[in-house]
Amino acid sequence: MPRMISPATTAEAALNVAMHLVRQAAETPQRPALYVPQRAVRGDRPTPHRVITYAELNADSDALAHGLEAAGVERGTRVAVFIPPSPQFYAVVFALFKLAAVPVFIDPGMGWQGLKRCLERAEPAAFVGVLRAHLARWLFGWARSSLRLSIHAGRRRFFCDYSLEELRRLGSTRGTYPIPAVSAEEMAAILFTSGSTGPAKGAVYTHGIFAAQVQMLRQAFGIAPGEVDYGTFPLFALFGPALGMSCVIPDMDASRPARLRPDKAIAQMRQFTVTNMFGSPAVIRVLGEWYHQRWGSSLAGSQASASSPSAPEAEGPLLPALRRVISAGAPASPLQLQRFTALLPAAVPIYTPYGATEALPVANIDSGEILHETQALTAQGRGVCIGRPLPGIRLHIIPITDEAIPQWREELELPTGVIGELVVRGPIVTPRYYKQPEATQLAKIYDPTTGEILHRMGDVGYRDEQGRIWFCGRKSQRVVTPWGTLFTDMVEPVFHGLPGVGRTALVGVERGGVTYPVLCVEWDRTEPWAVVESSLRQKAQSLESTRTIAAFLAHSRPFPVDRRHNAKIARESLARWADRRLGPHWQPRQDTT
Repeated sequence: MPRMISPATTAEAALNVAMHLVRQAAETPQRPALYVPQRAVRGDRPTPHRVITYAELNADSDALAHGLEAAGVERGTRVAVFIPPSPQFYAVVFALFKLAAVPVFIDPGMGWQGLKRCLERAEPAAFVGVLRAHLARWLFGWARSSLRLSIHAGRRRFFCDYSLEELRRLGSTRGTYPIPAVSAEEMAAILFTSGSTGPAKGAVYTHGIFAAQVQMLRQAFGIAPGEVDYGTFPLFALFGPALGMSCVIPDMDASRPARLRPDKAIAQMRQFTVTNMFGSPAVIRVLGEWYHQRWGSSLAGSQASASSPSAPEAEGPLLPALRRVISAGAPASPLQLQRFTALLPAAVPIYTPYGATEALPVANIDSGEILHETQALTAQGRGVCIGRPLPGIRLHIIPITDEAIPQWREELELPTGVIGELVVRGPIVTPRYYKQPEATQLAKIYDPTTGEILHRMGDVGYRDEQGRIWFCGRKSQRVVTPWGTLFTDMVEPVFHGLPGVGRTALVGVERGGVTYPVLCVEWDRTEPWAVVESSLRQKAQSLESTRTIAAFLAHSRPFPVDRRHNAKIARESLARWADRRLGPHWQPRQDTT
């Protein structure tokens, strides 16, 4: 039997992230927890939304917790969740936390085979999903050997064991669910990585990690209860209720953030005077480009006005209530940040926190420091500044190696200015991958002195004299040549801003046992390729770090990117494309080597 507790009376109870919802429901029961579109959002006028209060959301999750328990879900049960952002999603996830069950989150956009591999690793005993997810589960045999309970996230069963509506009815008269006390080390969830640079891995989250993340997000960004959140990344949106915010559910496909409709997003944010927005760099880019194409830089900032039906009628920024924007998932380019600031009141920061599924947040920097100082250094090949480590986080830089490092030693630490792998320690570091001991061995370092588990980020960078961290790229994507090692995020930004050049991607192409650096270029066709290539070669000769680039290749279509954030360039895929494009008999020009 679970230990019965009164809300917020013990430290153990407070560790369960569901306690934040309980507390909000007790203190501000009528505050809106969710704003849910009742129909397709219109970009030119307000759209009716259903309001769900904290009291209603808490009561719904209580009913579902009772119902799930009656169906056989208990403490520690792993439950795969495949529900898009909706009231059902929030209620089910908080119900699972109240049970101390273990929700399993996997990106639906990673493809059927990728999903199957993740589910085989996670071995969930229960599966809660919309009909499309169940159809895929039946068709592809997902988790067939481990599943013993299926739940359709709707009113009808559709050949599942239960529907959520049935479970809700089962638990609706049972009152408050008695949340069990949990320890900081107890597994709370499994979050799979995006798999953008290798097979997706299931990071084990504990209740202690969630508790630390809520506290750090509140302190680092000054988020206060009563704010209104627009979260375009579902898992981060779960922090909204935990932080006491009212969450507007976007009218978008959360698995394809780059397809966000800017007019709809802006209409929703204006309708509910949104104060906090979370989006990947893809969302920042889409919104900024949309604004730039309509009104350009001449109307930027607080002086903007527009006569378009989609534009604000009065003078002022399009999003006047925003207090902050948080963008994570990949580095946002200075150009993207600059264009997006045109939608915001002056001095509203865009934070670009650094982290990963296995450790988040780690460091932070805002758009002011980027645009006024570090972007110039980025353009000179210094890398991308990701700011300073957050309070409570220690970030180490160690020599680059692909080998496991079982134990921490102080002599591993590299001096200021030397490029190495980033290693993190702190309360938000996940301890292991679920049932993947080899991946855990390669990614984690045990400190015998403190007993801490450190996470190797798989990223390379260095620390400057001011204590700021500069990101240079993924360790696995560095290009090692006989003339030195090139790092993607020290090379690519050098070429950004040249006429005809969109994004760029550094890859390695091997010929005769030698790896040659090749730059793939997203060519926007505004200039002839011969002109673009000539300017690229001229630019490359201006810096020692780019002088050895052996070929420049025009890529006429948008680069392939990761499915979660639509922002991380799939350089492994581009490397294969470049190899085919150059052909088996290609040899680099002598003057480039």
